Amino acid sequence: MTTPMDPPPPRGAASSPVAVSSWQSQWARVPGQWRKPVYPIDTAPFQEVFLRNQFYLRGNRAGAAHDFTPAAPPRFAEEIAWWVWWCWDQQLRKIEPSLLAWLVRTLPAAISEHTTRTGAAPTSIAELDPTELIRQAALSFQRRNNRLPSPGSRRNISHLIEHLHLNVSVSCTDTPWWAHDIWDLRADPRIPQRPHEPCHDQTVRLRGITPDWLREGLRFWLRSALTYDLLTWSSVVDRARNLGSQLGHFATTAGHLQDPLISTDPDQLRTVFLDYLDYLRSPQAATHSERLTSDTVASLQAQTQSFYTFMHDHAAEAATATATARWRDITLTHTALWSPINAPKHRRRARELTWHSTADLQRMLAYLDVLAAEPKQKVVLTGPDGDLSVLAGLGDPQAARIWLLQALTGRRASEILMLDYDPLEAIPGQDRPVGTEPDNGAFVARLRYQQTKVDGIVPTILVEQAIVDIIGEQQRWLTTKYPQLQSKYLFLGLKNQHRGQRPRSYTTYRAMLDKLDKCHTLTDSAGRALRFTQTHRLRHTRATELLNDGVPFHVVQRYLGHKSPEMTARYAATLAATAEAEFLKHKKIGAHGADIDITPHDIYEMTQLAARTDRVLPNGVCLLPPLKQCDKGNACLGCGHFATDTTHLDELRAQLAATEALIATRRDQYRQRAGRELGDDNIWIIERHREIDSLHAIIDRLAATADNSVAGPGTGKRLPLLQIQTRGAHQSALDKASRPRTGEQ
Repeated sequence: MTTPMDPPPPRGAASSPVAVSSWQSQWARVPGQWRKPVYPIDTAPFQEVFLRNQFYLRGNRAGAAHDFTPAAPPRFAEEIAWWVWWCWDQQLRKIEPSLLAWLVRTLPAAISEHTTRTGAAPTSIAELDPTELIRQAALSFQRRNNRLPSPGSRRNISHLIEHLHLNVSVSCTDTPWWAHDIWDLRADPRIPQRPHEPCHDQTVRLRGITPDWLREGLRFWLRSALTYDLLTWSSVVDRARNLGSQLGHFATTAGHLQDPLISTDPDQLRTVFLDYLDYLRSPQAATHSERLTSDTVASLQAQTQSFYTFMHDHAAEAATATATARWRDITLTHTALWSPINAPKHRRRARELTWHSTADLQRMLAYLDVLAAEPKQKVVLTGPDGDLSVLAGLGDPQAARIWLLQALTGRRASEILMLDYDPLEAIPGQDRPVGTEPDNGAFVARLRYQQTKVDGIVPTILVEQAIVDIIGEQQRWLTTKYPQLQSKYLFLGLKNQHRGQRPRSYTTYRAMLDKLDKCHTLTDSAGRALRFTQTHRLRHTRATELLNDGVPFHVVQRYLGHKSPEMTARYAATLAATAEAEFLKHKKIGAHGADIDITPHDIYEMTQLAARTDRVLPNGVCLLPPLKQCDKGNACLGCGHFATDTTHLDELRAQLAATEALIATRRDQYRQRAGRELGDDNIWIIERHREIDSLHAIIDRLAATADNSVAGPGTGKRLPLLQIQTRGAHQSALDKASRPRTGEQ
């Protein structure tokens, strides 16, 4: 692959007299039965690529071959035949026969239009303008039906024309990959990409971007960024869409149609781009909301600046590649389109971490049976109010396993979707004893996942037997459904498998979870809807539970795949804030039920400063200053530094019963040993009675104020302590994984 920044090829190396053109090599691969576009579409193997259109399958026509040969030069019929075979051989898509017939009727008019416009007859479908071909298809429909096609029909024929044109252009011509107006990883393997690309189903669309200088400039910038690994595929898709839309619309409406530099006068240039900034902040720039957010505006500013900076750094190559000599005159001012006061403001977004409580997760796990069950199968579920509901299955056991693996491992959706077919590795030095039953809660293997978001980490985690079982279940499902498929990935798309060489896309996974969300009315304790589509909450839930269980910070960081401890610290900070809020909810009282004048915030800090664990008691906290030493022994209940609240009520009641029982035991022991009763004047009995009196006073006070224990305004609706909310969440997922699931094969 050659770019303007590559050295020129040696003289005479461009071609060879015995070289075979792309079209000749592709046509030579087509089997004999596929070499004419004439198909009995309800017989094998043609029924595997054509959709079952009832009009084409009527009784008086069943078994008859349908001829899709256009009234055009033979090469056009051959290219259609090649494309139909290619779709079948590579499992690219299903073809609607009525759409193919529509295209065949359109080709003569499109060829005639191209000949009139250019003065030369086209020799291939690749030479036709797909936009003009789509327009001719609409005119052909109007002439045939005396009306324009519906939006849905126009969309369907557009997709078919674009797919045919792209595949013929990519595979049957020698055009470089970046010269096409659509970059599609599924159609063109020459496009640079990562070994595992999570956004493989997204395309770069340069067609339609105006002005021309912007389209060609983006083509040069983005193909160079891919070639030299400056941007990932997802970033290239994002920049082509954003700049092609926003900068393109502004340049077109403002009349900057010919000059990509707009101006070489610094003052005038900055004035124009201040107008561009005003446009981005106006309602005209927004499509799905009233205005673009400040973060989106800053991102568009940064992308625009990166584009012009790159073109400045490669001005000569840009002028040659885009055939726009004006790029050679780009100035340093173009590397600072805005003054510092208007430069992009990048603010770190402090998004609130959300999680699923154990109770919420347990109720959601039950609905995975609906996701996995076949559409004809009914699933009976018990709702939160005890009512029974009967739901039809959604027929996607793969999605159910993906979601469950996310809940069990805390991995991102892309990391599970791109798992290798066999992603498990043995744990070195650990062998399971022969003849023992598997323990779902024991770590038995390492899971290897694809890490595309963060570089420089080890992409493996320890996993339990339940996860190993789910992976084995998915492997058996693939073997049953696609017995001839040698899959590269563990999870495949619902259709058009591409021979198992592409993982399932996030788009289809989310679409199925969205269907599941429409099947239930689950809400959390605050009445907010629980959404299966919010899969990242599963990651937050797992991280929160690990930290609550006392797993060391650096181990949690390694498990989550965070490169920096700052990211993991977000979870720890959330835990600390929530723990403090829970502590402040309850009013503190002292020994004998007395009020405490110290503020709740000061009490909390006293117990946390210097991590003095000896200040935390089983039945409350000790307010003794950290530098002081306690000389009270086991006399906290009568000490002025003792404080407690309603969260310790059960412990206090248990201590009261235990103290009374201890007194009874000691009296009995003394009676048997000394032959007389242990009197109330005994010093040990006196101290125990003081403790009992204090316990009675504390318990009565706490019981009386149990319903009014908030210590300050705004704390009544705070979330419960996360240690209570998430404890057992992972075990709930393990239990679900160990039970047979509906739709299991």
